[in-house]
Amino acid sequence: MESTLCCIFNYAPLYRRSVYLAIDREYDARFFFGDEPVEGEGTQGIAQMDYGWFRHPPGRIVNRILFGRIPWRSGMMSLPFRFRIFLVSGDFNWAYFPFLALCRLLGRKVYAWGHGLKDLKRYPGLKRLYYRWLDGYFVYGERTRQRMTELGFDPDSLHVIGNSLNEGADPQANRQLSDSIYHVHFGNRFPAVIFCGRLTASKRIDMLIDAYAEHSIEGLRYNLVIVGDGPEMSNLKERAENTPFPSGIWFYGECYDEGRLAELFYNSALCVSPGNVGLTAIHAMTYGVPVITHDDFYTQMPEYEAVEEGRTGLLYRAGDFSDLKRAVRQWLMSGRPREEVRQDCYSVINGRWNSGSQIRIIKSVIG
Repeated sequence: MESTLCCIFNYAPLYRRSVYLAIDREYDARFFFGDEPVEGEGTQGIAQMDYGWFRHPPGRIVNRILFGRIPWRSGMMSLPFRFRIFLVSGDFNWAYFPFLALCRLLGRKVYAWGHGLKDLKRYPGLKRLYYRWLDGYFVYGERTRQRMTELGFDPDSLHVIGNSLNEGADPQANRQLSDSIYHVHFGNRFPAVIFCGRLTASKRIDMLIDAYAEHSIEGLRYNLVIVGDGPEMSNLKERAENTPFPSGIWFYGECYDEGRLAELFYNSALCVSPGNVGLTAIHAMTYGVPVITHDDFYTQMPEYEAVEEGRTGLLYRAGDFSDLKRAVRQWLMSGRPREEVRQDCYSVINGRWNSGSQIRIIKSVIG
Protein backbone atom coordinates (compact mmCIF):
# COMPACT_ATOMS: atom_id res chain seq x y z
CA MET A 1 0.00 0.00 0.00
CA GLU A 2 1.26 3.48 -0.92
CA SER A 3 1.33 6.21 1.72
CA THR A 4 1.48 9.17 -0.66
CA LEU A 5 -1.44 11.54 -1.10
CA CYS A 6 -4.17 10.43 -3.51
CA CYS A 7 -6.15 13.22 -5.19
CA ILE A 8 -9.56 12.47 -6.71
CA PHE A 9 -10.85 15.42 -8.70
CA ASN A 10 -13.85 15.54 -11.01
CA TYR A 11 -11.91 17.27 -13.79
CA ALA A 12 -8.44 18.67 -14.59
CA PRO A 13 -9.09 22.28 -15.71
CA LEU A 14 -6.14 24.16 -17.14
CA TYR A 15 -6.67 27.06 -14.75
CA ARG A 16 -5.78 24.77 -11.82
CA ARG A 17 -2.42 23.82 -13.29
CA SER A 18 -0.39 25.86 -10.80
CA VAL A 19 -1.89 24.43 -7.60
CA TYR A 20 -2.17 20.85 -8.89
CA LEU A 21 1.49 20.82 -9.90
CA ALA A 22 2.41 22.32 -6.51
CA ILE A 23 0.60 19.39 -4.83
CA ASP A 24 2.43 17.00 -7.16
CA ARG A 25 5.81 18.50 -6.19
CA GLU A 26 5.18 18.57 -2.44
CA TYR A 27 3.59 15.14 -2.08
CA ASP A 28 4.63 13.08 -5.11
CA ALA A 29 0.87 12.66 -5.35
CA ARG A 30 -1.19 10.30 -7.45
CA PHE A 31 -4.07 11.97 -9.30
CA PHE A 32 -7.35 10.54 -10.56
CA PHE A 33 -9.55 12.72 -12.77
CA GLY A 34 -12.99 12.50 -14.28
CA ASP A 35 -13.29 13.66 -17.87
CA GLU A 36 -17.04 13.92 -18.31
CA PRO A 37 -19.45 16.50 -16.86
CA VAL A 38 -21.64 15.49 -13.95
CA GLU A 39 -24.73 17.17 -12.54
CA GLY A 40 -23.97 20.75 -11.53
CA GLU A 41 -20.35 20.50 -12.64
CA GLY A 42 -20.41 20.98 -16.39
CA THR A 43 -16.98 21.14 -17.98
CA GLN A 44 -18.03 22.33 -21.44
CA GLY A 45 -15.80 25.14 -22.65
CA ILE A 46 -13.19 24.62 -19.90
CA ALA A 47 -9.71 23.88 -21.23
CA GLN A 48 -8.14 20.73 -19.81
CA MET A 49 -4.63 20.24 -18.39
CA ASP A 50 -2.02 18.21 -20.22
CA TYR A 51 -1.59 15.03 -18.15
CA GLY A 52 2.05 14.89 -19.24
CA TRP A 53 2.86 17.65 -16.71
CA PHE A 54 2.38 15.24 -13.79
CA ARG A 55 5.14 13.04 -12.43
CA HIS A 56 2.90 9.99 -12.64
CA PRO A 57 0.25 9.47 -15.34
CA PRO A 58 -3.14 10.31 -13.77
CA GLY A 59 -5.78 7.63 -13.45
CA ARG A 60 -9.37 7.98 -14.58
CA ILE A 61 -12.60 8.28 -12.65
CA VAL A 62 -15.74 7.82 -14.76
CA ASN A 63 -18.44 10.36 -13.93
CA ARG A 64 -21.90 8.92 -14.47
CA ILE A 65 -25.54 9.75 -13.80
CA LEU A 66 -27.46 6.78 -12.39
CA PHE A 67 -31.22 6.43 -12.87
CA GLY A 68 -31.19 9.76 -14.66
CA ARG A 69 -30.56 11.79 -11.51
CA ILE A 70 -27.88 10.45 -9.12
CA PRO A 71 -24.24 11.43 -9.77
CA TRP A 72 -21.81 8.51 -9.52
CA ARG A 73 -18.05 8.12 -9.90
CA SER A 74 -16.84 4.70 -10.95
CA GLY A 75 -13.30 3.64 -10.14
CA MET A 76 -12.93 4.97 -6.57
CA MET A 77 -13.74 1.96 -4.41
CA SER A 78 -10.44 0.14 -4.95
CA LEU A 79 -8.32 3.15 -3.98
CA PRO A 80 -8.66 2.91 -0.15
CA PHE A 81 -6.78 -0.40 -0.39
CA ARG A 82 -3.86 1.40 -2.07
CA PHE A 83 -3.62 4.79 -0.33
CA ARG A 84 -3.86 6.15 3.22
CA ILE A 85 -4.67 9.83 2.64
CA PHE A 86 -7.15 11.33 0.17
CA LEU A 87 -7.98 14.80 -1.07
CA VAL A 88 -11.22 14.84 -3.05
CA SER A 89 -12.99 17.64 -4.89
CA GLY A 90 -16.59 18.67 -4.70
CA ASP A 91 -19.31 19.07 -2.13
CA PHE A 92 -22.08 16.71 -1.02
CA ASN A 93 -22.28 13.89 -3.56
CA TRP A 94 -23.96 10.49 -3.37
CA ALA A 95 -20.94 8.89 -5.02
CA TYR A 96 -18.77 9.63 -2.01
CA PHE A 97 -20.87 7.87 0.66
CA PRO A 98 -19.72 4.25 0.05
CA PHE A 99 -16.18 5.53 -0.54
CA LEU A 100 -16.17 7.44 2.76
CA ALA A 101 -17.69 4.49 4.61
CA LEU A 102 -14.93 2.19 3.33
CA CYS A 103 -12.24 4.73 4.23
CA ARG A 104 -13.59 5.01 7.78
CA LEU A 105 -13.66 1.23 8.08
CA LEU A 106 -10.03 0.96 6.93
CA GLY A 107 -8.82 3.95 8.96
CA ARG A 108 -7.99 6.15 5.97
CA LYS A 109 -8.05 9.94 6.14
CA VAL A 110 -10.21 11.87 3.68
CA TYR A 111 -10.14 15.63 3.14
CA ALA A 112 -12.47 17.41 0.73
CA TRP A 113 -12.12 20.66 -1.18
CA GLY A 114 -15.12 22.60 -2.45
CA HIS A 115 -17.54 25.52 -2.21
CA GLY A 116 -19.17 24.44 1.04
CA LEU A 117 -22.74 24.90 2.18
CA LYS A 118 -24.84 28.04 2.41
CA ASP A 119 -28.02 26.23 3.41
CA LEU A 120 -29.33 22.74 4.28
CA LYS A 121 -32.56 22.74 2.29
CA ARG A 122 -32.07 19.34 0.61
CA TYR A 123 -30.92 16.21 2.46
CA PRO A 124 -30.03 18.13 5.68
CA GLY A 125 -29.18 15.02 7.70
CA LEU A 126 -27.15 13.38 4.96
CA LYS A 127 -25.30 16.59 4.18
CA ARG A 128 -24.26 16.95 7.82
CA LEU A 129 -23.17 13.31 7.87
CA TYR A 130 -21.08 13.75 4.73
CA TYR A 131 -19.10 16.69 6.11
CA ARG A 132 -18.73 15.11 9.56
CA TRP A 133 -17.28 11.94 8.09
CA LEU A 134 -14.47 14.00 6.55
CA ASP A 135 -11.22 14.54 8.42
CA GLY A 136 -11.17 18.12 7.19
CA TYR A 137 -12.77 20.36 4.62
CA PHE A 138 -11.08 23.05 2.52
CA VAL A 139 -13.52 25.82 1.65
CA TYR A 140 -12.73 28.65 -0.77
CA GLY A 141 -14.13 31.58 1.19
CA GLU A 142 -14.06 32.92 4.73
CA ARG A 143 -17.73 33.90 4.58
CA THR A 144 -18.75 30.37 3.65
CA ARG A 145 -16.75 29.04 6.60
CA GLN A 146 -18.62 31.45 8.85
CA ARG A 147 -21.93 30.36 7.37
CA MET A 148 -21.15 26.64 7.84
CA THR A 149 -20.19 27.36 11.44
CA GLU A 150 -23.59 29.02 11.90
CA LEU A 151 -25.18 25.86 10.47
CA GLY A 152 -23.56 23.82 13.22
CA PHE A 153 -20.36 22.48 11.66
CA ASP A 154 -17.13 22.33 13.66
CA PRO A 155 -15.06 25.42 12.70
CA ASP A 156 -11.83 23.55 13.52
CA SER A 157 -12.53 21.16 10.65
CA LEU A 158 -13.11 23.97 8.14
CA HIS A 159 -10.05 25.49 6.47
CA VAL A 160 -10.20 28.53 4.16
CA ILE A 161 -8.00 27.81 1.15
CA GLY A 162 -8.94 30.56 -1.30
CA ASN A 163 -8.50 30.01 -5.02
CA SER A 164 -5.81 30.74 -7.56
CA LEU A 165 -4.78 30.90 -11.19
CA ASN A 166 -1.01 30.96 -10.65
CA GLU A 167 1.75 31.62 -8.14
CA GLY A 168 0.66 35.22 -7.65
CA ALA A 169 1.03 38.70 -9.11
CA ASP A 170 4.38 39.86 -10.51
CA PRO A 171 4.39 43.69 -10.55
CA GLN A 172 7.75 43.94 -12.29
CA ALA A 173 6.76 41.62 -15.13
CA ASN A 174 3.39 43.34 -15.42
CA ARG A 175 5.01 46.70 -16.13
CA GLN A 176 6.20 45.28 -19.45
CA LEU A 177 2.56 44.88 -20.48
CA SER A 178 1.89 48.61 -20.80
CA ASP A 179 0.65 49.08 -24.33
CA SER A 180 -1.43 51.31 -26.58
CA ILE A 181 -3.71 48.44 -27.64
CA TYR A 182 -6.90 50.31 -26.76
CA HIS A 183 -5.75 53.63 -28.16
CA VAL A 184 -4.97 51.92 -31.46
CA HIS A 185 -8.29 50.06 -31.60
CA PHE A 186 -10.63 52.82 -30.40
CA GLY A 187 -8.71 55.88 -31.54
CA ASN A 188 -9.22 57.66 -28.20
CA ARG A 189 -7.73 57.86 -24.71
CA PHE A 190 -10.87 56.95 -22.76
CA PRO A 191 -10.36 54.42 -19.96
CA ALA A 192 -11.18 50.80 -20.80
CA VAL A 193 -13.70 48.76 -18.82
CA ILE A 194 -13.32 45.02 -19.40
CA PHE A 195 -15.43 41.92 -18.93
CA CYS A 196 -13.83 38.50 -19.45
CA GLY A 197 -15.71 35.22 -19.34
CA ARG A 198 -18.41 33.11 -20.93
CA LEU A 199 -21.18 35.17 -22.50
CA THR A 200 -24.15 33.62 -20.72
CA ALA A 201 -27.40 35.13 -19.47
CA SER A 202 -26.39 34.70 -15.83
CA LYS A 203 -23.41 37.02 -16.30
CA ARG A 204 -25.81 39.95 -16.96
CA ILE A 205 -23.57 41.59 -19.54
CA ASP A 206 -26.73 43.19 -20.89
CA MET A 207 -26.73 45.37 -17.75
CA LEU A 208 -23.13 46.38 -18.44
CA ILE A 209 -23.94 47.41 -22.02
CA ASP A 210 -26.98 49.37 -20.86
CA ALA A 211 -24.88 51.11 -18.20
CA TYR A 212 -22.33 52.01 -20.88
CA ALA A 213 -25.10 53.45 -23.06
CA GLU A 214 -26.60 55.61 -20.30
CA HIS A 215 -23.21 56.75 -19.05
CA SER A 216 -22.31 57.82 -22.58
CA ILE A 217 -25.46 59.94 -22.84
CA GLU A 218 -24.70 61.45 -19.44
CA GLY A 219 -21.18 62.41 -20.49
CA LEU A 220 -19.15 59.68 -18.77
CA ARG A 221 -17.13 58.23 -21.63
CA TYR A 222 -15.15 55.00 -21.55
CA ASN A 223 -14.51 52.08 -23.86
CA LEU A 224 -16.10 48.71 -23.16
CA VAL A 225 -14.14 45.53 -23.95
CA ILE A 226 -15.95 42.17 -23.85
CA VAL A 227 -13.64 39.15 -23.99
CA GLY A 228 -15.23 35.75 -24.43
CA ASP A 229 -17.83 33.85 -26.39
CA GLY A 230 -21.04 32.05 -25.57
CA PRO A 231 -24.75 31.67 -26.29
CA GLU A 232 -25.53 35.36 -25.65
CA MET A 233 -23.03 36.72 -28.19
CA SER A 234 -25.54 37.58 -30.95
CA ASN A 235 -28.04 39.17 -28.53
CA LEU A 236 -25.32 41.27 -26.92
CA LYS A 237 -23.94 42.45 -30.25
CA GLU A 238 -27.43 43.51 -31.31
CA ARG A 239 -27.86 45.36 -28.01
CA ALA A 240 -24.50 47.08 -28.48
CA GLU A 241 -25.44 48.28 -31.95
CA ASN A 242 -28.35 50.20 -30.44
CA THR A 243 -26.18 52.19 -28.02
CA PRO A 244 -25.28 55.85 -28.75
CA PHE A 245 -21.62 55.00 -29.39
CA PRO A 246 -21.41 51.39 -30.64
CA SER A 247 -17.84 51.95 -31.84
CA GLY A 248 -16.82 52.20 -28.19
CA ILE A 249 -17.67 48.52 -27.59
CA TRP A 250 -15.18 45.87 -28.67
CA PHE A 251 -16.32 42.25 -28.77
CA TYR A 252 -12.85 40.76 -28.67
CA GLY A 253 -14.05 37.16 -28.79
CA GLU A 254 -12.76 34.03 -27.12
CA CYS A 255 -9.14 34.07 -25.98
CA TYR A 256 -7.01 31.47 -24.18
CA ASP A 257 -3.66 33.11 -24.90
CA GLU A 258 -2.48 34.24 -21.45
CA GLY A 259 -0.03 36.73 -22.95
CA ARG A 260 -2.84 38.44 -24.81
CA LEU A 261 -5.22 38.30 -21.84
CA ALA A 262 -2.51 39.83 -19.65
CA GLU A 263 -2.20 42.74 -22.07
CA LEU A 264 -5.97 43.25 -22.23
CA PHE A 265 -6.34 43.21 -18.47
CA TYR A 266 -3.30 45.31 -17.55
CA ASN A 267 -4.30 48.16 -19.85
CA SER A 268 -7.85 48.29 -18.49
CA ALA A 269 -8.94 50.70 -15.78
CA LEU A 270 -11.67 48.46 -14.39
CA CYS A 271 -13.16 44.97 -14.67
CA VAL A 272 -16.95 44.67 -14.29
CA SER A 273 -18.79 41.38 -13.86
CA PRO A 274 -22.46 42.20 -13.15
CA GLY A 275 -23.31 38.52 -12.50
CA ASN A 276 -21.17 36.07 -10.57
CA VAL A 277 -17.51 36.97 -10.79
CA GLY A 278 -15.59 33.79 -9.92
CA LEU A 279 -11.94 33.55 -10.94
CA THR A 280 -12.32 36.56 -13.22
CA ALA A 281 -11.74 38.66 -10.09
CA ILE A 282 -8.47 36.88 -9.39
CA HIS A 283 -7.42 37.11 -13.03
CA ALA A 284 -8.05 40.85 -13.18
CA MET A 285 -6.36 41.67 -9.86
CA THR A 286 -3.32 39.59 -10.81
CA TYR A 287 -2.73 42.29 -13.42
CA GLY A 288 -3.61 45.14 -11.08
CA VAL A 289 -7.19 45.73 -12.24
CA PRO A 290 -9.96 46.47 -9.69
CA VAL A 291 -13.30 44.67 -9.93
CA ILE A 292 -16.98 45.56 -9.62
CA THR A 293 -19.49 42.76 -9.04
CA HIS A 294 -22.67 42.17 -7.04
CA ASP A 295 -22.98 41.70 -3.26
CA ASP A 296 -25.34 38.71 -2.88
CA PHE A 297 -23.38 36.14 -0.86
CA TYR A 298 -25.94 33.39 -1.53
CA THR A 299 -25.53 33.53 -5.31
CA GLN A 300 -21.95 34.80 -5.63
CA MET A 301 -18.78 32.78 -6.10
CA PRO A 302 -16.24 32.86 -3.25
CA GLU A 303 -13.71 34.94 -5.18
CA TYR A 304 -15.85 38.03 -4.69
CA GLU A 305 -14.26 38.22 -1.24
CA ALA A 306 -11.15 39.57 -3.00
CA VAL A 307 -13.13 42.76 -3.71
CA GLU A 308 -12.36 45.10 -0.83
CA GLU A 309 -14.67 48.10 -0.96
CA GLY A 310 -12.92 51.21 -2.24
CA ARG A 311 -9.54 49.44 -2.33
CA THR A 312 -9.69 46.69 -4.95
CA GLY A 313 -13.12 47.47 -6.34
CA LEU A 314 -16.76 47.93 -5.36
CA LEU A 315 -19.84 45.80 -4.74
CA TYR A 316 -23.22 46.89 -6.05
CA ARG A 317 -26.66 45.70 -4.92
CA ALA A 318 -27.43 42.51 -6.84
CA GLY A 319 -29.81 43.07 -9.75
CA ASP A 320 -29.99 46.84 -9.15
CA PHE A 321 -29.16 48.52 -12.46
CA SER A 322 -29.01 52.02 -10.97
CA ASP A 323 -26.57 50.86 -8.32
CA LEU A 324 -24.39 49.19 -10.95
CA LYS A 325 -24.28 52.52 -12.78
CA ARG A 326 -23.43 54.25 -9.53
CA ALA A 327 -20.55 51.88 -8.79
CA VAL A 328 -18.97 52.20 -12.25
CA ARG A 329 -19.25 55.99 -12.16
CA GLN A 330 -17.93 56.15 -8.59
CA TRP A 331 -14.84 54.14 -9.43
CA LEU A 332 -14.01 55.85 -12.71
CA MET A 333 -14.48 59.28 -11.14
CA SER A 334 -12.68 58.49 -7.86
CA GLY A 335 -9.37 59.97 -8.93
CA ARG A 336 -7.34 57.30 -7.15
CA PRO A 337 -3.81 57.03 -8.62
CA ARG A 338 -3.70 54.07 -11.00
CA GLU A 339 -0.44 52.72 -9.59
CA GLU A 340 -1.81 52.83 -6.04
CA VAL A 341 -4.77 50.72 -7.14
CA ARG A 342 -2.46 48.24 -8.87
CA GLN A 343 -0.42 47.77 -5.70
CA ASP A 344 -3.56 47.19 -3.63
CA CYS A 345 -4.69 44.50 -6.08
CA TYR A 346 -1.28 42.83 -6.05
CA SER A 347 -1.28 42.85 -2.26
CA VAL A 348 -4.62 41.03 -2.10
CA ILE A 349 -3.56 38.40 -4.66
CA ASN A 350 -0.17 37.75 -3.12
CA GLY A 351 -1.62 37.59 0.37
CA ARG A 352 -4.16 34.83 -0.18
CA TRP A 353 -5.33 34.19 -3.73
CA ASN A 354 -2.34 32.28 -5.10
CA SER A 355 -1.20 28.66 -5.37
CA GLY A 356 1.67 29.16 -2.90
CA SER A 357 -0.80 30.15 -0.20
CA GLN A 358 -3.04 27.19 -1.07
CA ILE A 359 -0.28 24.60 -0.81
CA ARG A 360 0.87 26.03 2.52
CA ILE A 361 -2.65 25.62 3.90
CA ILE A 362 -2.93 22.07 2.57
CA LYS A 363 0.41 21.16 4.17
CA SER A 364 -0.55 22.75 7.48
CA VAL A 365 -3.67 20.58 7.65
CA ILE A 366 -2.65 17.29 6.01
CA GLY A 367 0.98 17.44 7.12
